[in-house]
Amino acid sequence: MPATNTGKATDRPRIGGDAPQVMTAEEYVTLSDQGSGCAYELVRGALVVRDPGVSWIHSCVQGKLYRYLDEWMEKFGHGEVGVEVDCLVGEDPDTVRIPDVAVLLQPFDTENAFLGRVRGAPDIAIEVLSPSNSPQEMRDKTSDYFNAGALRVWIVDPEACTIFIHKADGTTTRFSGTDRLEDPEVLPGFALEMQKVFGA
Repeated sequence: MPATNTGKATDRPRIGGDAPQVMTAEEYVTLSDQGSGCAYELVRGALVVRDPGVSWIHSCVQGKLYRYLDEWMEKFGHGEVGVEVDCLVGEDPDTVRIPDVAVLLQPFDTENAFLGRVRGAPDIAIEVLSPSNSPQEMRDKTSDYFNAGALRVWIVDPEACTIFIHKADGTTTRFSGTDRLEDPEVLPGFALEMQKVFGA
């Protein structure tokens, strides 16, 4: 993965003193619902600004992955596929991650939801790299997803036209070129030509 600049944690409003306060997930959701104009993630109680916008290729790759996975879900699965949904992956201090694409292999659990968000990690968390993403940031996100119960984390590099599928046991499979993207253990019947993801 290319080494690039990381996002910056913003200072929290100070309440009754000079020490920054730790933001809770409830406060984060309130801020998000107010439509502040910036995209954030919450990382161990600290608000981190995400990219306010994404490139055309990022958007296209994200959209294609969503479409092909949603088509698979309609034919073979029982769950749901979402785009840029809040996932409460850590508590006390709280961490909320926002995968570019999230795959739930079972229907969304409304009874266990967190204020309409996913409690825990999706079964498959997909991150499409942007120029601002650093290798350390992606390692941190991957660790957060696995610690919260993810089965797979996909790291998608639009510039290199590669997809890395990381498993919870630490093994990784790289797909590129003329490969077919497959993971029959969690996505039986799913097979996607890589050229369909990164091609015109």
